Amino acid sequence: MFADGVYEVIPAYQGKPFRLPQHLVRLCDGLAQVGIPSPYTDKQWQHLIDQLIDKNGGGHLSIYIQVTRGCNQQRQHVYDSDVQPTVLLMTLPLTTDQQTITCSKVTLLADSRWQHCDIKSTALLANIMLSNQASALGFDEAILHRDHVVTEGASTNVFMVKDGRIYTPEKSHLILGGITRDLIIELCHRAHLEIHQQRIHIDQLLTADEVWISSSSREISPVIQIDDKIIGHGGVGPMSKYVFTLFQQFKRDLITNS
Repeated sequence: MFADGVYEVIPAYQGKPFRLPQHLVRLCDGLAQVGIPSPYTDKQWQHLIDQLIDKNGGGHLSIYIQVTRGCNQQRQHVYDSDVQPTVLLMTLPLTTDQQTITCSKVTLLADSRWQHCDIKSTALLANIMLSNQASALGFDEAILHRDHVVTEGASTNVFMVKDGRIYTPEKSHLILGGITRDLIIELCHRAHLEIHQQRIHIDQLLTADEVWISSSSREISPVIQIDDKIIGHGGVGPMSKYVFTLFQQFKRDLITNS
């Protein structure tokens, strides 16, 4: 009732969860930060997820895990020490079609969220408000900033390109370390692309050669406009296109070998 919980969304290709250890690390880290004991070991989580996949016919699935603190004796802010976590697992069909590159127009908004954005909390009210504010203004996403330093999108991570180098905000308590973000960084390293994780000022973002946002659903979406500022030449830049191609090839290989 207090959004007192954390969640994970894990894709499964041909019945095999994608990067399950990384997802479980993020889940258990979030649980530890909010003081909810993990109800299962990694091995037990694996067994439950395998059962869920089997009961839903295998194939390509999106697995949703939610762990909340549990049912307290009374509705009160101070929880009982012996309360047992409530666990929800469910699946949805997962579309694995190769995406075409889709551009986005975004707006810059002040990051009004709390100070623990690295926790994948079920308390998404601020994100929802920011997403709807951007939509009402006619934009596809909001890129957030604190004192003019870029954090992330309302539901995405942010990358920029300047003079052939790729930059993304470093991990901290102010951003959620996205699994897709981590994969993009890994693919860039494999392709010997220069990529830096560091602070990005909004002035740097607005004068970047290219910008893109990433998430598990959007994958990689080049940003062609930020508010009234056209980014680059207003189309898909060469680095965005190349990294998008690397991502799609990785996904093809993953599905083929699953």
